Amino acid sequence: MRFAMKTRRLAVSAAAICATATSLLAVTAPSASASTIKNQWVQLCAQGDYPAVLQFPNRGGMESTAVNPGQCNWWNWQSNNTWEPINVIDIYSHKTVGTVWYNGNVSGVGIGAIGWDNGWQSIQTW
Repeated sequence: MRFAMKTRRLAVSAAAICATATSLLAVTAPSASASTIKNQWVQLCAQGDYPAVLQFPNRGGMESTAVNPGQCNWWNWQSNNTWEPINVIDIYSHKTVGTVWYNGNVSGVGIGAIGWDNGWQSIQTW
């Protein structure tokens, strides 16, 4: 009888710990969400130490105007009704820093060009 009581208490304690841990995870876990940028809009922020441009290879290599370090710019680029790549280019090295897929019918996109010229470079999106 004693063994059964101890086993039951242990099981109840373990269940309480699992429930607490699960609720903490639910509170702290980030949720996936769509971009806050409106459909048909593209934003570029040059967050690194180099100016950057956006290039649309599927549109004949069309490019945005340059965005200087610490600055952001917006463009209203209509969708061509399909997913297409947007390349982020470091103006100094002409290197493609990263590529984002865009369909203006689905959402807009915000892009940050981060890192250092001649060093580590990447992009982030929102």
